[in-house]
Amino acid sequence: MEWTEQQILETLRLIEDSDFDEVKLETDNFKLHVRKTGAPAARAGIHAPPSASQARAPLENAAAKEGATVVQSGTGRADSEEAAIPEGMVAIRAPMIGTFYRAPAPHLPPFVEVGASVKPEDTVCLIEVMKLFNTIKAGVSGKVVKIVARNAASIKRDQVLMLIQPS
Repeated sequence: MEWTEQQILETLRLIEDSDFDEVKLETDNFKLHVRKTGAPAARAGIHAPPSASQARAPLENAAAKEGATVVQSGTGRADSEEAAIPEGMVAIRAPMIGTFYRAPAPHLPPFVEVGASVKPEDTVCLIEVMKLFNTIKAGVSGKVVKIVARNAASIKRDQVLMLIQPS
């Protein structure tokens, strides 16, 4: 059986609406592996002791699940991008490489602007990868303080897209 683009998109919508973090689907001539935003990759046989970041408050854990991370001093990141993030802010990061879009279409308004209030389930942007558009959720309640990424710009994995002041 050949999968049509419509069937693939419908399957992706069903997965996005489900409670599953990762789905693998295989047929004779088709393979699909989907991991939701911020979900860690499954790694068999690798066990590490809990780090300080794993022992953070539930708000921070919920933010990480949705692709956002709470930045605190001493998190281990040493690049200049981290230095520019104020302590306690939630950084919405790109879970993949692709093209960043602030709006659902060029003629439509952006999902969020600086100063906008967001809830964890609110879409804040899209990332396009190979003609597929991935919605990025806020992952935390708060106020958008800064939009770092430029619209229609290429972004890399883990790049800061925007900053949110949690409420």
